[in-house]
Amino acid sequence: MEHKVWCTIKEFHMCPQGANIVVGVSGGADSVALLHILKGFASSESWNITAIHVHHGLRGVEADRDRDFVEGICRKWEIPCKIFYFDVAKEAQKRGLGTEETGRLLRYEVFDKERKGGVVAVAHNKNDQGETVLMRLCRGAGGAGLAGIRPVRDYIVRPLLFCTRKEIEEYCEENGLHYCQDSTNQENIYTRNRVRNEILPLLEEIYPRATEHIAQTAEILAEEEKYLQGQARALYYEALESAGKDEVTLKVNALMDMHKVMRKRVFAMAFRKLGAKKDVSSIHFELLEGLMKQESGKSLNLPNKIHVRKNYGVLTIKKEVEKSKGFSYSLPLDQEIFVGEADFFVRAWVCTEKKAENREDYCTKVFDYDKIGCAIFCRTRQKGDSLAIGNGRKKLKNFLIDEKIPREERESLPLIAFENEILWVVDQRISAAYQPDEETKRFLTVQIRRFVRE
Repeated sequence: MEHKVWCTIKEFHMCPQGANIVVGVSGGADSVALLHILKGFASSESWNITAIHVHHGLRGVEADRDRDFVEGICRKWEIPCKIFYFDVAKEAQKRGLGTEETGRLLRYEVFDKERKGGVVAVAHNKNDQGETVLMRLCRGAGGAGLAGIRPVRDYIVRPLLFCTRKEIEEYCEENGLHYCQDSTNQENIYTRNRVRNEILPLLEEIYPRATEHIAQTAEILAEEEKYLQGQARALYYEALESAGKDEVTLKVNALMDMHKVMRKRVFAMAFRKLGAKKDVSSIHFELLEGLMKQESGKSLNLPNKIHVRKNYGVLTIKKEVEKSKGFSYSLPLDQEIFVGEADFFVRAWVCTEKKAENREDYCTKVFDYDKIGCAIFCRTRQKGDSLAIGNGRKKLKNFLIDEKIPREERESLPLIAFENEILWVVDQRISAAYQPDEETKRFLTVQIRRFVRE
């Protein structure tokens, strides 16, 4: 099973060397096995692992037992452990949600806060996949939904996704790993528990290994979904007239030449480009179909503050602009950091020779580290920032004006910088003052890997 997990990590580029990894540990067999396996790889991969346990305040003495157990194994394995306490029942009432959904949201809020630019490893397995796909099928999900839980989603990674619950329990037994049993898993008060404890066992009486086969179907659908999204992406760029941060314009003729199924995917890509896929449903896609057939000047409003207007052969999809928020991420050397606001990963390292690798999804710049020699950051602009251009220097503000960067984009523009010195205005310009020369002994390489949302 260790080999299977290692292959999954490598195939899906889950945990780069030197990564910070936050591991969600409930104390159950899945999370204990995950923590144990990652611990085994940590030294050779230079991973920094932190265990996070969330106490939901729901199961009394049993919840306290789980907390104590997780603290105990982390102490034994010399893994840093953080415990967080919530009154989930009270918070669920406040949010108007069920306790199960509220607990999940609170866990992921904690994970996001604690990951510090790294990744979060959670212990979903193949059985969880089967349950999820069956539940989504019953709710009327489309192809993307039936592709199930993804191995990687944003900063969340799932190294055990292709392991069955039986394999995981056997791994624990073979390695002498104790774990906690959650008594509520046997109570059918939650939908997932009823699917797990009642529906799937009945299915497996008729079709042995039904759960595993459902999960395998999800893998097939995920592969097909990836192909279809690739085709849709090509069509999206054929139809694209223009695209900005808050506006996408598509050519109506190109849209009408597509099959309706692909047109829906192209619209969805435009919404994702604007950060507004959620809450756009089938009825809204039908409204878009109708809008294309109407005369110029017609428009409609969609969820997430999206406004669509037809004008002279194009559809302009625009999101109401909200004030941009700045960000700042420290870039420790030899660690890959996910910058969610810019949708990319960034990694910096120092070596004694100049190497720059440029691929379709990578962009690499090299600087003279001897002239820098201190911590660098990926951040948005700050007062006093300046950029060396040619033999002179410009205030960053003046540079952005001269380059005609729209005012609404300036506050969120990603920069690589130290102190008030701008090394790289990403996608625009690099500093002339920190370029390597014949006297350079140490080369700072900064590599950006674009994150593509499927």
